[in-house]
Amino acid sequence: MEDNGLVLEVHNLKTYFSLIEGTVRAVDGADFVVKRGQTLGVVGESGCGKSVTARSILRIVPHPGRIVEGRILLHRRVHNADSFTMTEVVDLTALNPRGKEIRSIRGAEIAMVFQEPMTSLSPVHTIGTQIMESIILHQGLSQAEARERAVQMLDRAEMPQPGRTVDQYPHELSGGMRQRAMIAMALSCSPSLLIADEPTTALDVTTEAQILELMRELQREFGMAIMYITHDLGVIAEMAEEVVVMYMGKVVERADVDSVFYTPQHPYTRALLKSIPKLGRKSRQRLESIKGSVPDPYSIPVGCPFHPRCPSFIPGTCDREEPQSFQVKPGHNVRCHLYADAGGGE
Repeated sequence: MEDNGLVLEVHNLKTYFSLIEGTVRAVDGADFVVKRGQTLGVVGESGCGKSVTARSILRIVPHPGRIVEGRILLHRRVHNADSFTMTEVVDLTALNPRGKEIRSIRGAEIAMVFQEPMTSLSPVHTIGTQIMESIILHQGLSQAEARERAVQMLDRAEMPQPGRTVDQYPHELSGGMRQRAMIAMALSCSPSLLIADEPTTALDVTTEAQILELMRELQREFGMAIMYITHDLGVIAEMAEEVVVMYMGKVVERADVDSVFYTPQHPYTRALLKSIPKLGRKSRQRLESIKGSVPDPYSIPVGCPFHPRCPSFIPGTCDREEPQSFQVKPGHNVRCHLYADAGGGE
C-alpha cells in the first residue's frame, strides 16, 4: 500500500493485569495514531496507563499483564522494484512477544528511552558495550565498526568526551549523561518511532531543557516520530504537535496541541490546565487542584470513570453509562457525555 504518513495506529487497545485482588484495566480501549516525523504527547496523572501503553506497543508488558483486545499497527516503509516507497503494515499484537520478528522491530524500528536510566542500563557493562550490542544485533556490523558507530552516536547525543565515555560504566556518569547514553542507544539503529517515557523526570531544569532540545535536533536529523509520555503539560506544549490525554486507561481527549491548550473540551483536561502554576499569580493565592483522587484500579466507578471528580457531572447519565468518543471538530475527539449531541461517536 502507498505511504499514508502514519508510523503507528493503536485501535481499542486493552491491556489488563489479572491479580488476586481483581483485574486492573491498565489500558482500557485506547485509540490514537502517531504520524511520521511528528511528536505525539501522551499526558495524564500517574497510574492512568501511559507507560503500560508504551510497553504494550513494544510487547514488553510484565507478567501477569497481557493484551486482551485491540490492534497495534506498525507502518513499515519498504522500497519496491521501481524504487517507490511503499508501506507494509504489521499488527504487533499478533506477534509472539518473545519471537524473532518482534525482537527485530524492538530497538531497531521502535526504540524507547525509559524514565530512570539506572534501572534500564546494566551496571556491569560499559556504556559502549550496551550500545554496541544493539548495533551488532540489528545492523550486523563488526565489533570495530559497532564501536565506531557507538562513539559517533554518543557524540551526536552531545556526550562530553565520547571516545572516553564509551568505556565508562553507568555509575560513573551523571544523571544527564546517563540519559544522553540512553538516547544514543535508542537512536543507534535510526528508528522510525522513539518512545520517550518521562525521560527528564529525575533531571534538574537546566539539564531537562538540554535533553529536550537534543531530542528535537535529533528528530529533525533522523526524521523519526516521537511518542513523548509525561505528566508535565509544559513539556507537552514545547514538544508535541498532537496530544492524547489519558485517564484510568482511556483516551479522554485527543487533538492538536493548540486545541488542547486553548480550547480544551473534556472536564479532566480543563482541570489539568487550571492546576498549572501561572506567572503573575499572587504569592498567597492557592493553586487550583482536581478534587478527589484517582479511583482504586480494582473498583473503577460505573459509567464515566471521571464522574466522581467532575464539575460537569450529569446525574443519571455519567454514573450509569460509559461515554463514547465524539468528534467535536475535525481532528478533535472527546470521550464525554457533554458532547453526545455533537455526533460522530466512535
